[in-house]
Amino acid sequence: MSELPLFEDVAKEEVQHPIYKMIRDGDYGPERKVLLEWSDGFEDRDGKFCHEFQTSFEPCLWELYLHAVLKELQASIDFSYSAPDFVANAGEPFCMEATISAPPKDGQPAHGYSLDTLPTDFNRFNQDATIRLCNSFTSKVRKLRGRYSKLPQCEKKPFVLAIASFDRPFSHMSAFRPVISALYGLYHDEEQTIESGAQQMVSYNVSQVMKNASAPIDLGYFCSPEFSDVSAVVFSSLATWGKVRAVADNPSAKTIYTTYHPNPGLLHPKVKQTPKSEYFEHLLDGLCVLHNPFAKYPLRADTLSHARLAQGFVKPDGELDFDAPDDFLLMRSLMSIKGGGGSNA
Repeated sequence: MSELPLFEDVAKEEVQHPIYKMIRDGDYGPERKVLLEWSDGFEDRDGKFCHEFQTSFEPCLWELYLHAVLKELQASIDFSYSAPDFVANAGEPFCMEATISAPPKDGQPAHGYSLDTLPTDFNRFNQDATIRLCNSFTSKVRKLRGRYSKLPQCEKKPFVLAIASFDRPFSHMSAFRPVISALYGLYHDEEQTIESGAQQMVSYNVSQVMKNASAPIDLGYFCSPEFSDVSAVVFSSLATWGKVRAVADNPSAKTIYTTYHPNPGLLHPKVKQTPKSEYFEHLLDGLCVLHNPFAKYPLRADTLSHARLAQGFVKPDGELDFDAPDDFLLMRSLMSIKGGGGSNA
């Protein structure tokens, strides 16, 4: 087992991702150490991973994070197969394929933005994020049905899609709204809640989201047997550069962490502000496993179980229920005294 040479340049300077260059050149020794630790034991099966890490960054960051999560859960990973991304065993064998919710063509990336790009129409913001997530989900399902399901290492095992959101500036602010809408057809509407003066979040069922005036996209993938070949979705909107900074042992960093947590019975979440010197975030904070009640090969609840992550289930009466820590990390933002660049998620 060994770390990957992530920060030894193999990509030409002109095609390197700005966040990669920032981490490589900046005063981020503890953060580089985190990423190298996440890569320990990860096998670059096609010899392209370091190049892709240096050029595309976010998909590789998500894959490294998932590798670290599986190690934290003491799962064994068999890298002898070329696909899918993880053939694993954590008390039961399962397969996992990673993808991200990416920006549309010519859309703004999820890095290098300013406060001027903060969303103003949150419903449209959430709808657009849902569209991007749906695209990622259905694209991987096509690969599952066209290739992965025919591989012997995937036969008669739970198949998990792992999705992270990097679809636009401030993508972390959508939190779980897009994935809950896409999978379970349930939408939490903050704008209507505020306008109506309701004391509880206004939620309602949704069956479609409009890509444009004539292109509806169906929602509720886990509301019928149509996608029974997907056992669960592992999701995070916070497995970002901000996660790396949050878990890095760098107490002298001049950074303030603002975090949002559940506040049972109240409309507004608990909000905490903590300097880096006093801040602790677990690797799995903000991560959720969302189960498909129609799965042909269900993922057992204890397979990806941990005190710091959340799991979503549909109860027999059809109600969506979550098992999560009381202080589950809903959202995080960072404010540095001197510029750190990139995503502050």
